[in-house]
Order: sequence, then structure tokens, then C-alpha cells
Amino acid sequence: MADAKKVSDSKCSFTKSRGQTIPLGVSKTNAGINFSVCVKRDQSCALVLYQRGERQPFAKVALDVCDGQGDVRAVELAGLSGRHLEYVYEIDGQEVPDPYARCIYGTKKYGETPQYVRCGIPDGDYDWEDDRAPAHPLSDVIAYNLHVRGFTKDVSSKVKKKGTFGGIIEKIPYLCELGVNQIELMPAYEFPELYSDPALMTPEITKKNYWGYGPALFFAPKASYAASDRPCTEFKDLVKACHRSGIELVMEFYFPEHTSLAMIADCLRYWVMEYHVDGFHINALPTGYMSSLAVDPILSATKLYASDFPDLSAEADAGHLARYHDGFSGAMRRILKGDEDQLHAFMYYLCEHPQDTGVIHYITSHNGFTLCDLVSYDQKHNEDNHQNNCDGSDFNFSWNCGQEGRSRKRKVLALRRKQMKNALALLLFSQGTPMLLAGDECGNSQEGNNNPYCHDSKLTWVQWNNAVSKEMQPFVRKLIALRKRHPILHSAEPLKSMDVNGNGYPDVSFHSDKAWYVEMEPYRRHVGVMYCASQTDFLYVAFNFHWLSHDFALPYLPSQYVWKMLMDTSVEGEHCIEEPENAVSISDQRKIVVPERTVVLLIAQEREPEQQEK
Repeated sequence: MADAKKVSDSKCSFTKSRGQTIPLGVSKTNAGINFSVCVKRDQSCALVLYQRGERQPFAKVALDVCDGQGDVRAVELAGLSGRHLEYVYEIDGQEVPDPYARCIYGTKKYGETPQYVRCGIPDGDYDWEDDRAPAHPLSDVIAYNLHVRGFTKDVSSKVKKKGTFGGIIEKIPYLCELGVNQIELMPAYEFPELYSDPALMTPEITKKNYWGYGPALFFAPKASYAASDRPCTEFKDLVKACHRSGIELVMEFYFPEHTSLAMIADCLRYWVMEYHVDGFHINALPTGYMSSLAVDPILSATKLYASDFPDLSAEADAGHLARYHDGFSGAMRRILKGDEDQLHAFMYYLCEHPQDTGVIHYITSHNGFTLCDLVSYDQKHNEDNHQNNCDGSDFNFSWNCGQEGRSRKRKVLALRRKQMKNALALLLFSQGTPMLLAGDECGNSQEGNNNPYCHDSKLTWVQWNNAVSKEMQPFVRKLIALRKRHPILHSAEPLKSMDVNGNGYPDVSFHSDKAWYVEMEPYRRHVGVMYCASQTDFLYVAFNFHWLSHDFALPYLPSQYVWKMLMDTSVEGEHCIEEPENAVSISDQRKIVVPERTVVLLIAQEREPEQQEK
């Protein structure tokens, strides 16, 4: 072993030799452990070793410029097992954690300033058993965006391991029943939870970084999100449990400015190979980064979501890429509240289906109002953020349905429930990949706070026993099932507004007071949409966002079929959506009157014998 040097200590002995520069971070070798770190050539560097939990190090190993290649220094320590080892680097006299650390010690208690932050070496082999990625096509995905802690922290979640990866595992049966087949986790890697923000009106206040954006240790599962003292194992358990239930797991990453493409690529590859993660939502990357990641061979089967993929090369496989932006959300919120001149944008986003990538559609996300607040507040109410209500977007396109905030008025509450159903219909009847915000199906509220990045409380925890949950949860479950039952609502290819089936009907067409004719004047707030998947598969959706009822002309069907009512959001309770076998023919087959602010879905079914024409 070249340049080997024996180092002895009362607790541990090892042999030092020049290590391998790649991979960065810690890796086990046949002889012991390899440490590799990137340090500028004009800086001093030493590897500081601790026994688990002890205050004083048992060894300090200097890393010289000659111990590596370029700006990377490496050392192999033969004889170390790593089982009870902690380490940091001392760079120019200051202890810092390894940017490539695979696990972190000292941060187990959420919301408390750690006494120390040290790096560790993950447990050995993990039994993945017969784990297989679900690999759902983007057109079939029903995504669900959640915060690991907030999803199950509240007592109403009724899980044992509240606020943890294990808590999500306990909720998998619920997610399956709802119809979700992909979950997207907000940052679940190791990030600092407390900070002092000089921009605050009261800068001495220490705030929580509840969302998790900012500098972080991107290779390590967050220790305080684990119910056990083995976060790496617990995260793998979560992924494996999701896969067994047909659910993909996507992680959100926010890389600060100046993070190198090399580090980002290393990070994503590591989570795919080590944790079997199915995809990533990447925030705020420099131009060109996403295009490079899109053609990375290790990530070729991994879903990648980003705001854009500029200069996407011809060899990129668009099947695993999706744009993630607010265009759909803004357009659908505006027509939902009844703004004028919105039909053009509505029709575009309803059928949005880019040729080169997929697209993620959402009406609400953690950054903004929840669905309940979208129909309960005209203005944001972020006073508890201690920034004089100056933070958060002022443009929410929301409407409080007649009263700001909480209300006991029956008419206001009924209208809010209907508007929430309308919003969910807009989402799940659109051609993009729909993403639900966790808790929206329960009527979750954040009391009008549209930027609760610093709150770890009931304000941001999902309240599972909300007053409207008994009506909204079954509605969402049936709506998702309806979408899955009709592939024309989530076509793998863009709809063409042409007769692609050769049966005389276009795959999608728009109607109004007259069949086959769309009235697009700025004051119009209603439109009918007919889908035709085949000679026997017709759907008609009447969207009326006006505060007045409107007639909708119905296209003629083949003679053996009639229009039947499948969904009416103006109906309260369980019969808002009927099962197909319970659908009832409407009285007038030429037109239908749709109440104000209502979405109606009709399905074509064969006539009953007594309805057959003579």
C-alpha cells in the first residue's frame, strides 16, 4: 500500500494511505473507508474523526494538496469499520460537514439548535427484496404534493409515527384508496430548520425554515423526519412500501445559486441508485442544467420536473420530462372566480399537452393558498410571518364567496364547497399530469396565509377531520376514479380536434348555446367540451363559471345512445358523482340547463329498451 502510515489511538487504530478521488464523499473499500472532498488548493484541510456522540475527536488526519487530483483531496483509512464513526472536515481552522455526507448526526430533534452537526456512514446492505419501480407514464400519474412533517404531525392523522417517513407509510392505504399513484415530497434531505432573517421587521426573531429551501446537505435523508435513529433505512422502507402499493416517490430539490452541475448530477444519481427514487422536481436551476440532466444515462428512466428544458437536444427522451409552472393555475383560478375574457386561456390549458415534454398541472401548491383558502379569502393574511404582511404573492386570483375568512352562513359555505369541487374538476379533467396539494381533499385551511414557510404548527399541518372532509374526500376519490376510467381525459398523445377515429366526431370539440359553435366574447364565462374516444365512448363536460344559469346545446349522438348525468357539482352529498351504472338519462337530449357556477359531466350510454325509437 503506497504511502501508508500507521496511526494509533487508545480507541482506534488505522493505516492512512492516499485514497481515490472518485466518488466524492465516503465510500467503503476492501481495506476500510475512503474519504474524498473538494477543497480549494490554497486552503488547509484535515479530516477530524469522532467516536459516535463524543465531544473530543480521537484523530485528526491532514489532507495535503498532493493527496488527490486538482481540487479534490482523498485518503483511505484501512482498519476503520465506520459503524460508530462520526467525522467532519477542518478547513482553514473551521469545522464543516462533508457536502457529500450520506447521513448526519446531531440533528435528530426537529426545531432545536443542534449542539453539533457531524457526518456519518450509512448502515450496510439493505434488503430491497423484489422492489420494482411502478414506472407510470406521465399521462397516467395522479400526483400528491406533501410535506413530510406536516402530512401526519397533527393528532387527527391517527398514525403512530407522526411527522415522519414512517407516518407516510402508515397513510399509504389512504393514498391508495384516494387513487394517488405518485407522491412528491417537499425537501426531505438534511437542511437547517432555524435561521435569523435580517429582512424581518424584528430581525432578532429566530424563524423556522419549515419548507426546507436554502443551503443543505443534499445526500442525507433528514434525521428529524425519521421515527427511528436510522433515517437512511427508514427512507428506503418508505420507497419500498410505496412501490409495493404502485406509488411512485418524487423528491423536490432546491439547489442554491452556484451549485455546480457536477454536484447536482452526483446527488440525483445517488438518490436513484441508493434509494430507488422515481423522480425529482428541481427548482431554479441555471439555463442549460436541466437539458444536461435530461440526457444523463443514469437518469434516463427517472422523471424530471422543472420550469423549463431550454435547448433540449434531439436525443432526449421526453417521456420522463415534465414542465412545472404556474400557467395552468393562474388561468384556472381566474375563470373559476368568474373573471371575464378567460375562455381562450381556459381552452388552451384544458388541452395543454406539449409535444416535447409532459406538463404538471396544479391549481394549488404549498406556495400560495390552499384550495379551501382560495375560495375563502380575497386577500392574503400573513401577519404572523412578522413581515407586516408584505411577503407572499399579492396576486392570488381568489374569491371569498361573499365573506372574508371563516363563515357560518350556509349559503357561503355551500358555495365554497361547490367552488372547491369545480376547481378539482378543472384539474382532473385537464390533459396534463394533475397534482393535488395534500389536505385539499380535507378542506384544509391555513387561515389565509399564502406563504407559511416559517410555521410548524396546526397552521401548516394537515387537519384530517375538517368539517368538509366527509364530503370532499369521497368526491375526490370518485373524480380520480372517473379520470382513470376514461383515457380520453388523460390521453398519451395531444388531442387534435379532428376525427382521428373515423367515426364522424373529433376527439375533442367545443360548444356553447349552439352545438359545434363556440361563443368567445369577453363576457362569456361558459363552454361545453365533448370528448370522443371511439364510436361508443362520448363524454360532455359543461363548464359554467357565470353567476347566472346557462343553456348548453348538446351534440347529436349515434341513434342508439343517449346522454346521461354522471356528475353535477351543484348537488350536495354523495350523489354529486354517480357510478356509471346509476347514471340517469336527462329529459332533453338537445340541451341542458346548467346552474350558476357549476360543472356538469354527461356520459353517452345505450338507450334502454323502452327508449328505443319507434
